[in-house]
Amino acid sequence: MDMVSLQPSFNNPRWVNAVFSTSELSWIWLMARVYIGWHWLEAGWHKMTSDAWMNGGDALAGFWTRAIVVPESGRPAISYDWYREFLKFMLDNGWEVWFGQLVAIGEFAVGLGLIVGALTGIAAFFGAVMNWNFMLAGTASTNPVLGIIAIGIMIAWKTAGWWGIDRFLLPVVGASWKAGTLFGGAKLLSLPDGRAAIKRVSEEWGRMLIGVAVALFALIQLEGWSQVSVLLGAGVIVATTGKGWLFVSPVPTKEQP
Repeated sequence: MDMVSLQPSFNNPRWVNAVFSTSELSWIWLMARVYIGWHWLEAGWHKMTSDAWMNGGDALAGFWTRAIVVPESGRPAISYDWYREFLKFMLDNGWEVWFGQLVAIGEFAVGLGLIVGALTGIAAFFGAVMNWNFMLAGTASTNPVLGIIAIGIMIAWKTAGWWGIDRFLLPVVGASWKAGTLFGGAKLLSLPDGRAAIKRVSEEWGRMLIGVAVALFALIQLEGWSQVSVLLGAGVIVATTGKGWLFVSPVPTKEQP
Protein backbone atom coordinates (compact mmCIF):
# COMPACT_ATOMS: atom_id res chain seq x y z
CA MET A 1 0.00 0.00 0.00
CA ASP A 2 1.35 3.41 -0.97
CA MET A 3 1.81 5.71 1.92
CA VAL A 4 0.57 9.22 1.23
CA SER A 5 2.20 12.01 3.21
CA LEU A 6 -0.15 14.89 3.74
CA GLN A 7 1.78 18.16 3.84
CA PRO A 8 -0.05 21.20 5.17
CA SER A 9 -0.47 24.12 2.80
CA PHE A 10 -0.33 27.65 4.15
CA ASN A 11 -1.50 30.62 2.15
CA ASN A 12 -0.51 34.19 2.82
CA PRO A 13 -3.25 36.63 3.82
CA ARG A 14 -4.45 38.81 0.96
CA TRP A 15 -2.85 41.93 2.43
CA VAL A 16 0.57 40.24 2.48
CA ASN A 17 0.32 39.42 -1.22
CA ALA A 18 -1.00 42.90 -1.95
CA VAL A 19 1.88 44.60 -0.14
CA PHE A 20 4.76 42.38 -1.22
CA SER A 21 3.78 40.56 -4.42
CA THR A 22 1.42 42.68 -6.52
CA SER A 23 1.39 46.22 -7.87
CA GLU A 24 -1.82 47.02 -5.98
CA LEU A 25 0.00 48.76 -3.11
CA SER A 26 3.37 49.36 -4.75
CA TRP A 27 2.92 53.10 -4.22
CA ILE A 28 3.81 52.41 -0.57
CA TRP A 29 7.26 51.26 -1.66
CA LEU A 30 7.65 54.34 -3.85
CA MET A 31 7.36 56.53 -0.76
CA ALA A 32 9.65 54.21 1.22
CA ARG A 33 12.22 54.28 -1.59
CA VAL A 34 12.23 58.06 -1.80
CA TYR A 35 12.51 58.41 1.98
CA ILE A 36 15.53 56.17 2.52
CA GLY A 37 16.94 56.88 -0.94
CA TRP A 38 17.30 60.57 -0.15
CA HIS A 39 19.11 59.81 3.09
CA TRP A 40 21.63 57.64 1.22
CA LEU A 41 21.97 60.11 -1.66
CA GLU A 42 22.63 63.02 0.68
CA ALA A 43 25.10 61.06 2.81
CA GLY A 44 26.94 59.77 -0.25
CA TRP A 45 27.16 63.19 -1.90
CA HIS A 46 28.50 64.72 1.32
CA LYS A 47 31.24 62.07 1.42
CA MET A 48 32.00 62.25 -2.30
CA THR A 49 32.67 65.99 -2.03
CA SER A 50 34.92 65.59 1.04
CA ASP A 51 38.68 65.07 0.74
CA ALA A 52 38.59 63.33 4.11
CA TRP A 53 36.66 60.50 2.45
CA MET A 54 37.87 60.56 -1.15
CA ASN A 55 41.56 61.41 -0.74
CA GLY A 56 43.19 59.17 1.83
CA GLY A 57 40.14 58.07 3.80
CA ASP A 58 41.08 59.97 6.96
CA ALA A 59 37.42 60.32 7.98
CA LEU A 60 36.82 56.58 7.76
CA ALA A 61 40.09 55.81 9.55
CA GLY A 62 39.03 58.11 12.38
CA PHE A 63 35.64 56.39 12.58
CA TRP A 64 37.23 52.95 12.73
CA THR A 65 39.80 54.08 15.30
CA ARG A 66 37.12 55.43 17.64
CA ALA A 67 34.93 52.36 17.16
CA ILE A 68 37.59 49.80 18.15
CA VAL A 69 38.51 51.50 21.43
CA VAL A 70 37.80 49.36 24.49
CA PRO A 71 37.26 51.71 27.48
CA GLU A 72 38.54 50.86 30.95
CA SER A 73 34.99 51.06 32.28
CA GLY A 74 31.65 50.75 30.58
CA ARG A 75 30.70 48.98 27.38
CA PRO A 76 32.78 49.33 24.20
CA ALA A 77 31.13 50.66 21.04
CA ILE A 78 31.57 47.28 19.33
CA SER A 79 29.98 44.31 21.07
CA TYR A 80 31.50 41.55 18.93
CA ASP A 81 35.23 40.86 19.15
CA TRP A 82 35.34 39.41 15.62
CA TYR A 83 34.06 42.65 14.15
CA ARG A 84 36.54 44.71 16.18
CA GLU A 85 39.36 42.52 14.87
CA PHE A 86 38.02 42.95 11.33
CA LEU A 87 38.18 46.76 11.63
CA LYS A 88 41.68 46.51 13.16
CA PHE A 89 42.77 44.39 10.21
CA MET A 90 41.49 46.99 7.74
CA LEU A 91 43.19 49.81 9.66
CA ASP A 92 46.51 47.94 9.87
CA ASN A 93 46.48 47.38 6.11
CA GLY A 94 45.45 50.91 5.14
CA TRP A 95 42.17 49.88 3.60
CA GLU A 96 40.58 53.22 4.49
CA VAL A 97 42.28 54.75 1.42
CA TRP A 98 40.04 52.88 -1.04
CA PHE A 99 37.28 51.81 1.32
CA GLY A 100 36.33 55.42 2.03
CA GLN A 101 35.77 55.96 -1.68
CA LEU A 102 33.79 52.74 -1.88
CA VAL A 103 31.51 53.81 0.99
CA ALA A 104 30.94 57.28 -0.48
CA ILE A 105 30.19 56.10 -4.01
CA GLY A 106 28.18 53.14 -2.71
CA GLU A 107 25.94 55.32 -0.56
CA PHE A 108 25.27 57.66 -3.48
CA ALA A 109 24.58 54.77 -5.88
CA VAL A 110 22.19 53.11 -3.41
CA GLY A 111 20.31 56.35 -2.95
CA LEU A 112 20.05 57.01 -6.68
CA GLY A 113 18.94 53.46 -7.42
CA LEU A 114 16.22 53.59 -4.77
CA ILE A 115 14.85 56.96 -5.84
CA VAL A 116 14.61 56.13 -9.55
CA GLY A 117 13.61 52.51 -8.84
CA ALA A 118 16.42 50.82 -10.77
CA LEU A 119 17.46 47.34 -9.52
CA THR A 120 15.58 48.30 -6.39
CA GLY A 121 16.03 45.05 -4.50
CA ILE A 122 19.80 45.06 -5.06
CA ALA A 123 20.09 48.70 -4.01
CA ALA A 124 18.05 48.02 -0.86
CA PHE A 125 20.23 44.99 -0.07
CA PHE A 126 23.47 46.97 -0.18
CA GLY A 127 21.83 49.76 1.79
CA ALA A 128 20.82 47.27 4.48
CA VAL A 129 24.38 45.85 4.51
CA MET A 130 25.75 49.33 5.20
CA ASN A 131 23.14 49.90 7.91
CA TRP A 132 24.16 46.58 9.48
CA ASN A 133 27.85 47.50 9.44
CA PHE A 134 27.28 50.93 10.95
CA MET A 135 25.26 49.35 13.74
CA LEU A 136 27.91 46.68 14.35
CA ALA A 137 30.39 49.53 14.72
CA GLY A 138 28.23 51.02 17.46
CA THR A 139 26.47 53.75 15.46
CA ALA A 140 22.70 53.61 15.74
CA SER A 141 21.49 57.01 14.45
CA THR A 142 18.90 56.41 11.69
CA ASN A 143 20.34 53.02 10.75
CA PRO A 144 17.73 50.82 12.52
CA VAL A 145 14.82 52.60 10.80
CA LEU A 146 16.48 52.74 7.38
CA GLY A 147 17.54 49.11 7.71
CA ILE A 148 14.03 47.87 8.51
CA ILE A 149 12.56 49.78 5.55
CA ALA A 150 15.29 48.40 3.29
CA ILE A 151 14.43 44.84 4.35
CA GLY A 152 10.80 45.49 3.42
CA ILE A 153 11.86 46.75 0.00
CA MET A 154 14.04 43.68 -0.46
CA ILE A 155 11.09 41.39 0.28
CA ALA A 156 8.90 43.35 -2.14
CA TRP A 157 11.64 43.64 -4.78
CA LYS A 158 9.39 42.37 -7.60
CA THR A 159 7.00 45.30 -7.22
CA ALA A 160 8.92 47.84 -5.11
CA GLY A 161 10.19 49.42 -8.33
CA TRP A 162 6.85 49.20 -10.15
CA TRP A 163 6.65 52.99 -10.11
CA GLY A 164 10.17 53.32 -11.41
CA ILE A 165 12.65 52.04 -13.94
CA ASP A 166 12.28 48.45 -12.74
CA ARG A 167 8.84 48.20 -14.35
CA PHE A 168 10.63 48.21 -17.70
CA LEU A 169 14.06 46.93 -16.64
CA LEU A 170 13.14 43.71 -14.81
CA PRO A 171 11.11 42.23 -17.70
CA VAL A 172 14.17 42.79 -19.90
CA VAL A 173 16.91 41.40 -17.63
CA GLY A 174 14.70 38.90 -15.77
CA ALA A 175 15.67 37.08 -12.57
CA SER A 176 17.81 34.05 -11.75
CA TRP A 177 14.85 31.69 -12.24
CA LYS A 178 13.18 33.42 -15.20
CA ALA A 179 14.92 34.90 -18.22
CA GLY A 180 13.97 38.35 -19.45
CA THR A 181 13.40 39.31 -23.06
CA LEU A 182 17.12 40.15 -23.35
CA PHE A 183 17.86 36.46 -22.82
CA GLY A 184 14.99 34.98 -24.81
CA GLY A 185 12.25 35.13 -22.17
CA ALA A 186 8.59 35.86 -22.82
CA LYS A 187 7.36 39.44 -23.08
CA LEU A 188 5.67 40.42 -19.81
CA LEU A 189 4.45 43.94 -20.53
CA SER A 190 2.33 45.44 -23.27
CA LEU A 191 2.48 49.07 -24.27
CA PRO A 192 -0.66 51.22 -23.93
CA ASP A 193 -2.87 51.04 -26.99
CA GLY A 194 -5.15 53.90 -27.95
CA ARG A 195 -5.37 57.57 -27.04
CA ALA A 196 -7.36 57.03 -23.84
CA ALA A 197 -4.86 54.45 -22.56
CA ILE A 198 -1.92 56.74 -23.34
CA LYS A 199 -3.66 59.61 -21.52
CA ARG A 200 -4.21 57.39 -18.51
CA VAL A 201 -0.60 56.22 -18.37
CA SER A 202 0.65 59.78 -18.85
CA GLU A 203 -1.49 61.00 -15.95
CA GLU A 204 -0.38 58.13 -13.72
CA TRP A 205 3.31 58.76 -14.25
CA GLY A 206 2.90 62.53 -14.17
CA ARG A 207 1.16 62.45 -10.82
CA MET A 208 3.63 59.95 -9.41
CA LEU A 209 6.51 62.22 -10.42
CA ILE A 210 4.75 65.16 -8.79
CA GLY A 211 4.37 63.12 -5.60
CA VAL A 212 8.08 62.24 -5.66
CA ALA A 213 9.01 65.89 -6.24
CA VAL A 214 6.84 67.01 -3.31
CA ALA A 215 8.39 64.33 -1.06
CA LEU A 216 11.92 65.35 -2.04
CA PHE A 217 11.10 69.00 -1.41
CA ALA A 218 9.92 68.09 2.09
CA LEU A 219 13.03 66.03 2.80
CA ILE A 220 15.41 68.68 1.46
CA GLN A 221 13.85 71.93 2.60
CA LEU A 222 11.61 71.23 5.60
CA GLU A 223 11.94 69.91 9.13
CA GLY A 224 9.69 68.79 11.97
CA TRP A 225 5.92 68.78 11.60
CA SER A 226 5.99 70.82 8.39
CA GLN A 227 8.09 68.09 6.80
CA VAL A 228 5.76 65.37 8.07
CA SER A 229 2.69 67.25 6.77
CA VAL A 230 4.12 67.72 3.29
CA LEU A 231 5.27 64.10 3.18
CA LEU A 232 1.72 63.03 4.03
CA GLY A 233 0.49 65.22 1.19
CA ALA A 234 2.91 63.52 -1.18
CA GLY A 235 1.65 60.18 0.12
CA VAL A 236 -1.93 61.15 -0.73
CA ILE A 237 -0.90 62.02 -4.28
CA VAL A 238 0.83 58.69 -4.92
CA ALA A 239 -1.79 56.66 -3.03
CA THR A 240 -4.74 58.01 -5.00
CA THR A 241 -2.80 57.57 -8.21
CA GLY A 242 -1.77 54.02 -7.33
CA LYS A 243 -5.39 53.16 -6.52
CA GLY A 244 -6.45 54.38 -9.97
CA TRP A 245 -8.34 57.50 -8.88
CA LEU A 246 -7.55 59.50 -11.99
CA PHE A 247 -9.15 62.31 -13.94
CA VAL A 248 -9.34 60.27 -17.14
CA SER A 249 -11.68 57.31 -17.56
CA PRO A 250 -10.25 53.99 -16.35
CA VAL A 251 -8.87 51.88 -19.19
CA PRO A 252 -8.24 48.13 -18.84
CA THR A 253 -4.56 47.33 -18.85
CA LYS A 254 -2.72 44.10 -19.41
CA GLU A 255 0.26 45.13 -17.35
CA GLN A 256 1.03 42.81 -14.50
CA PRO A 257 4.11 42.71 -12.26
